[in-house]
Amino acid sequence: MLINGWKGTLLKDWTLTNTISVGSGLPLTPVIGGVRSTTTGTGITGSLRANATGQPVDDGAAGQPFNYLAFALPALGQWGNAGRNTITGPTQFSLNAGLGRTFRVSERRSIDLRFDAVNALNHVTFRSFNTTIGSNSLGLLSAPSAMRSLTATLRFRF
Repeated sequence: MLINGWKGTLLKDWTLTNTISVGSGLPLTPVIGGVRSTTTGTGITGSLRANATGQPVDDGAAGQPFNYLAFALPALGQWGNAGRNTITGPTQFSLNAGLGRTFRVSERRSIDLRFDAVNALNHVTFRSFNTTIGSNSLGLLSAPSAMRSLTATLRFRF
């Protein structure tokens, strides 16, 4: 359908762009925290690795992002033997979009109008969940992605 006149001038020649990002979860490491996270005499403090129990990591009970029974606290003063990056984090999804148009005012002058949206669907994804073994918040989602953000740009070229 052809549109002429001012409606055609307003509605034609727009450019729509988008970027879709989908990914499997980032690798996470099971750690222990609190008072037990200090191995006396080593000078190392902070998060230490948990012990692997030999159970499969991906066989979590309903509602669990991973099998909590696959890891345990190491004996006091001992190092944990769980491997680095043994837990797969939550999946990732993002849709960014842009809409733009150049309006010709004269041969040497134009106006560019552009709208950009980051996380256009406002779909919440989380980059991680708590992997601190023995914690009350074990398995709870954390680090949410940014909410939708819109930017409008108007540029006069001469």
